[in-house]
Amino acid sequence: MGRRKVTHQLISDKSTRRVTFRKRKEGILKKINELTILCGLRACAIIYSDYKDGPEVWPNRREVRVLLNRFSALPKEKQTKYMMDQKDLMTRMIQDAKKKLEKEKMHSRAMELGTIAAFNDLHDADHSEDLIKAANVVEKRINVIRERIKALESRVD
Repeated sequence: MGRRKVTHQLISDKSTRRVTFRKRKEGILKKINELTILCGLRACAIIYSDYKDGPEVWPNRREVRVLLNRFSALPKEKQTKYMMDQKDLMTRMIQDAKKKLEKEKMHSRAMELGTIAAFNDLHDADHSEDLIKAANVVEKRINVIRERIKALESRVD
């Protein structure tokens, strides 16, 4: 049986919202438990809701306190290394999209130059501009390959 698509917005009916909260909370706690078992790591969860006074903690208060103290003892750089707010996430997505667009442009240009070379006599017309662009595409690809080689060499050392 398939699931219907869920629109992510506040559930207006309070009893439905409470049931959804309970089920999703159980689901996320189950996932955290599985992660700790399968990967052999320590994790905790702190959940505040309107349905209980005070926070709900998983697995227990002592373990949460131990992990929070361990986290607090880390330098600020390590604490925030993988943290992202909405702005950071959007910036990263834009950068990734720009890289993908540039790669697609290079591929498209290479295909175009290949078509020109295949179907046109290069001696009949002035294709110096196209050849310069082709040389730039080739140079960029060579630089990418050199960077990959350096990265691989630094991993080996």
